[in-house]
Amino acid sequence: MPIHAAHPTTATTITASLAGASLVVSPSFGESYSFDRAGRLLGLFVNGRSYQRTLDHRLLERGGPEARRRELPPDEAAALLDAVFAHLADLASVAARLDLPANDRLLLWEALAKILAFGPDRLAEDGSAYRGLYRPVSILPPDQYLALVLQATEGCSWNRCTFCGLYRDRTFLIHSPASFRAHCEGVRDFFGEGLSLRRGIFLADANALIIPQPRLRALLETAQAVFGTPDAPRPVFSFVSAFDVGRKSAADWTELRALGLERAYIGLETGDDDLLRFLNKPGTARDAVEAVRALRAGGVSAGVILMAGIGGDRFAAAHVEHSVEAVRAMDLGPGDLMYLSRYVPAPGTEYPALAAEAGIRPLADADVAAQLAALQYALRAALPGVKVAPYQVDGFAL
Repeated sequence: MPIHAAHPTTATTITASLAGASLVVSPSFGESYSFDRAGRLLGLFVNGRSYQRTLDHRLLERGGPEARRRELPPDEAAALLDAVFAHLADLASVAARLDLPANDRLLLWEALAKILAFGPDRLAEDGSAYRGLYRPVSILPPDQYLALVLQATEGCSWNRCTFCGLYRDRTFLIHSPASFRAHCEGVRDFFGEGLSLRRGIFLADANALIIPQPRLRALLETAQAVFGTPDAPRPVFSFVSAFDVGRKSAADWTELRALGLERAYIGLETGDDDLLRFLNKPGTARDAVEAVRALRAGGVSAGVILMAGIGGDRFAAAHVEHSVEAVRAMDLGPGDLMYLSRYVPAPGTEYPALAAEAGIRPLADADVAAQLAALQYALRAALPGVKVAPYQVDGFAL
């Protein structure tokens, strides 16, 4: 149950929720701060505005004009953090005088002590430590934003899709068993008590599941040894290219499921083969259908991602029609997910110039919204029991 008390000087209502996987403190009505159980700041709601602290120690304002995020300049971020921690220090100074049961007063005091020990200077150091442990985590599926990310690979094994710029800054690399164990142990020590917030493991980066089976088995065993228990392995999630699923046998997928792999996410983008070729995706819609069926036959659920707006006016009708046909043929069921994302031009990618050269007109915002609605309506009708949800790729920050 949340703790409620009146500030002894201002009579402002103080609220705190301290029993879950995170710590939430509200020093006054309409203001709220959240932390993991190590005391690491996660997010703020101040003056009607919502802020996220990223693990590399940036403050992002969520919402605002056009519901887009804004990174606070260093001076503005520092001023906001100073104000927040001043409020928390004031609260700690009066905690012993709050009209609360003794046990609740102790819980609040201990939580505040932990949070204040993780103040602005330590948060900055924490951001540097994070950058030493990880290459940039470019993207995660929306249901995995609170996963424990472990980078078994870096980059993307294909890295030639004309629309994608997520991994252009790095060469694909598979970690050795020794380097992956060191990474896991470093991540464990970094999060500390904050691990309680991160229940599943996301095996990154892109296409990590194409790692050859013997090495992948060893890496998953390491992850479970460091973060799981013999009786309760952590669920594992990861991306895989639809066009590489066939590299593993049905027995391989069954084995990975036994090692904790619960869901694999496939960036189909479109079910239209002509558009797949234009995007330089390595395969056909039929390959993707067979890939999903292979995953599900091995007991692994699928998360399938389609993109709205890609292909512009030339491919619009075929994109919707053939995408719905392909997804319907996958025989998705409960436990599987469908995500719909908007195409957002990425700097340094070839697609905008190639589309212009081909005379393809980008869809207006209203047309993209209509395409999203058409896909959503058709897929929900075709896939009873399967969650069909939006995926805002350009809004991701860990």
